[in-house]
Amino acid sequence: MEQTKVKAIVIGGIDYKEKDKLITLFTLEQGIISVLFKSVKNSNAKLKASKEPMSFGEYIFTNGNTKTVTSAEIIDSFYDITKNIKKYYTACSIFEIIKTALPIGETSAEFFVSTLKSLELLAYSNADIKVVLIKYLIKAFEIFGYKITFDKCSICGQKLLVHKIFNFSHGDVTCFGCKSLDGIELNDGVYSVMRIISITDFEKLSTLKLKAELVNDVYELLCKNYYYRFGKKLEISI
Repeated sequence: MEQTKVKAIVIGGIDYKEKDKLITLFTLEQGIISVLFKSVKNSNAKLKASKEPMSFGEYIFTNGNTKTVTSAEIIDSFYDITKNIKKYYTACSIFEIIKTALPIGETSAEFFVSTLKSLELLAYSNADIKVVLIKYLIKAFEIFGYKITFDKCSICGQKLLVHKIFNFSHGDVTCFGCKSLDGIELNDGVYSVMRIISITDFEKLSTLKLKAELVNDVYELLCKNYYYRFGKKLEISI
């Protein structure tokens, strides 16, 4: 039977029959897919480690009605994330965003790379976990057509000077004159922190020193924007 190899991250799974599991993979090549791991709940199962959440590697599966994994080579398990409950919950939030934002059958290399970079930060850096999730949300909005603009009004193009309004109806920053009914004014601190995180590369997030209360305000703002954009609340928050 023909087989396919993909690079993938395990983002979920459920028990199936007595010894099998159905695993959700976020793949570089095919987007989100479900695959079957047979007899993987046996204590000596060869593929036992490769079914664990956050595992990143190369997976080979058969191309039948049910995609059955025949082999896997783990590149990184991001095991250190599981040692910290807040980091673990953050990773779970990232997986919820993937399942919500990426339609079945669609692929996004940029989204895949952003996910890997976020998991690497959670596992191997001292970056603020909320800053990591904020950056991931901002990138997700951008990738799926809801880029947040700064410095000028997203509607009329006027330079933002005194009043900076976040309009949830279209998920962007505008001037006061273009304010919608659901728009809220951003104070300078919240606006500045959101802009700084937006323009900072993933690799440099750990160097940022930001006020915790402002980071929290930005996080809550973007969680609300996430609900407006995708119609779903983040089921796991930090």
